[in-house]
Amino acid sequence: MQRNRKLAILIVLMTAAILVWAPGRKRITSASATTSPATLDQTISVVRPVPMKRTEFVDWGRDPFARRQTREEEKAGGVSNLQLNAIIWGDNEPSAFINESIVYVGEKICDKTVKQIEQNRVILTDGTRDYVLTLQE
Repeated sequence: MQRNRKLAILIVLMTAAILVWAPGRKRITSASATTSPATLDQTISVVRPVPMKRTEFVDWGRDPFARRQTREEEKAGGVSNLQLNAIIWGDNEPSAFINESIVYVGEKICDKTVKQIEQNRVILTDGTRDYVLTLQE
């Protein structure tokens, strides 16, 4: 009988401990100037957002970190400082020689991306407009 009594007390204490220290329960203490500090028991549910999986790349258009064009560059089409020197056309991937550097389709040069390389011109884009560089004869 003594053993059953101890077991009953142990079960009651364990149940009380589980209720006091259960996850999701927060103990909030508040104090005001007119009353003594009081302890309030509230159950606060914790909702964690499920992160969305990225399924595809969304192009926003222009690069928000790119340098802004001056008025003279806008009037000249934004490519006034770019000069197309040569186009290398062959069996492999075509390339262009712009401002002493070789570029391929998809590469960036001066905040512009090479969109297409043809036999006599190169088309660049900044995400909003296309710019055409032609070979000088």
